[in-house]
Amino acid sequence: MSSTFYGLEIARKGLYAGQKGLDVTGHNVANVNTPGYTRQRLTVKSIPPPANSGLYRSVGKGMAGGGVDIQSLDQIRDGYLDRQYRRESMHLGEWTIKSNTLGYIEDIFREPSDASINAALADLYASMQEMSKNPESQEIRTLVRQDAIKLTESIHHYYDQLVQLQKEQNDAIAVTVDEINDMVVQIRDLNEQIFKFEVGGEKANDLRDKRNMLLDELSQIIKVDYYESPDGKFRVDIDGMPLVDHMHYNLIEVRADKDNPIYEGQTGEPQYLNKLNNVYWKGSDLKVPINGGEIKGYVDMRDGNMPDNMGIPYMIRQLNNFAAGLTKAFNEVHSKGYPIPNDSKVYKELDIPDEGGADINFFEPPEGVTAKNIKVSDAILESVFNIACSGQKLEQSSPNDPDYQQKIQNWGDNKNALEMLKIRNKGDIKLEDGTLIGNLEDYFKKVISELAVESSHSTKMAEGQQILTGHIQNQRLSISGVSLDEEMTNLITYMHSYSAAARTITAMDEMLETLINRTGLVGR
Repeated sequence: MSSTFYGLEIARKGLYAGQKGLDVTGHNVANVNTPGYTRQRLTVKSIPPPANSGLYRSVGKGMAGGGVDIQSLDQIRDGYLDRQYRRESMHLGEWTIKSNTLGYIEDIFREPSDASINAALADLYASMQEMSKNPESQEIRTLVRQDAIKLTESIHHYYDQLVQLQKEQNDAIAVTVDEINDMVVQIRDLNEQIFKFEVGGEKANDLRDKRNMLLDELSQIIKVDYYESPDGKFRVDIDGMPLVDHMHYNLIEVRADKDNPIYEGQTGEPQYLNKLNNVYWKGSDLKVPINGGEIKGYVDMRDGNMPDNMGIPYMIRQLNNFAAGLTKAFNEVHSKGYPIPNDSKVYKELDIPDEGGADINFFEPPEGVTAKNIKVSDAILESVFNIACSGQKLEQSSPNDPDYQQKIQNWGDNKNALEMLKIRNKGDIKLEDGTLIGNLEDYFKKVISELAVESSHSTKMAEGQQILTGHIQNQRLSISGVSLDEEMTNLITYMHSYSAAARTITAMDEMLETLINRTGLVGR
């Protein structure tokens, strides 16, 4: 009889294992479309037969084992693929931000188009060409002034757009820091829940799924390292500093204390203007290393001021150089020419020499010019007759002047207008500090070309990272994802296992019925 009860215990354990297997399979099937869910598997092992003593002492040899024992409920994950995915996801986040930002800058400059800077510069040259033919015409001079204003307004517009874009990148860093802090708190809370749940030997698989999803998101935002100790304590680091250390955490914060590279070396701009965000460990003066992820993309685009780190400040520097080169080239020629005598306040206050030019600037300011402050000179804004087309000093005249006709004929002098037109083909324009601009149109084309190359490179890198992370994610899903075909196979297996265990109990019950109620009735 002892062996029969032993058999009942074996069948009971089989019944329980089958039921547990059905539960796990049902849980997998129910979460087939749940983002971040990792399929689970019941791990079992056979129970060896008891020692040949005690209640279950065997008569003879051939003692059966003790049935099946459930060891654990495990997640099917590959830690190497997880780390590989998060590393590549970090690069994807960085290159995606750079690609999107550089693409937006390309849209700002709109080269080539009718609204571009080079188009506005070409319009100015065209109107100057007409002015050289009719230098005494007020209408054509007005057109020259309007085209010059249009050019400066285009430069201002691009500058303002880039400054606004930099502000948005700076704000995005602050928002990203808040997102990191929110994830840090969630990971810390999950650490506590997982640790408490698993103290008794169970597996908090669904809580671990939530933590893994947070790690995926966090890795795309910033470069982190993580590990779990043998006693179940989980830690997340940034460059060796703990972000989350089991049930403790450190937050990060932004402080607007970084000098804006846009204003480096400029005069007339307060150095405290538009301070940018630095990222610190909260409550300390220690900066957080930004070595990857979306936040690095934002920082590089916001601060990049070199050809190998082409960010917004670099593009603004090129725009400043263009504005300075434009101002220097035109002022050098224009200041050597003479205006038509007129009634403007500027003209009346000028002490015009007989030789060397009237020293009137075409653009202002003559020094310290930037894309932000370049403008058509006040003299030309007050009167289009102050545009210095003539190569000689012109005399004031009126119809009552006996030499009136001779004097106004000299107003058609276009020698300096022709000199200004030569700027279009001038290839050796330099800034005051010796920086070679070369030809104005070619310089800006070169800037746009550099931007296009860098934007194309970033886009290709982002696309490459997207393909790579997608490939690794597919590998992860092939291991961790739920396959309905496989689960249906498991469902049938566990169902038959459960049914067989139940049938074994029925058979044992019938044996006991015979043993208990029918033994000794033979022959009666």
